[in-house]
Amino acid sequence: MRFMLLLHRRESELLQRTPEWIEEVVGFLARFDDELLSRSELEWTETLDSDTQAEVVGPGGEHRDGWYNEAGKPLRRIWVVRVPDRARAHELAGQLAGELDTWVEVRECLPGAQRP
Repeated sequence: MRFMLLLHRRESELLQRTPEWIEEVVGFLARFDDELLSRSELEWTETLDSDTQAEVVGPGGEHRDGWYNEAGKPLRRIWVVRVPDRARAHELAGQLAGELDTWVEVRECLPGAQRP
C-alpha cells in the first residue's frame, strides 16, 4: 500500500523556533529519510518552496498569489511511502508529528491512479 505523508506548517511558526530546535529537526529529517530508504519504504519525497512563492490557478485559468489550503497552513513537505498497511503509515506519521511538534496528514495513494 502507498501512503502520502503531508506536513503543513506556516513559515512564521518555524521562525519562532530556536536555532537549536531547527538544527535538531534537520538532523531528524535526514535520519528519517535514510531509515525509510534503508527499509525500501520511501518512494519519493519533496520539500516545497515557501508559501510566499506559491500561486493558485483556477478552473478558468485565472490565478492569484498564495497557497490553497482550507486549514490555513501551507503544505511544506511530502513523503510517499510504500508500507504493508495503514498502521505502519500512522506509525511513520506519528514519528514525524512527535519530532516536529505538529500534525501530519496521511492519505492513501489510490492504486489505479499510479502512472509512470
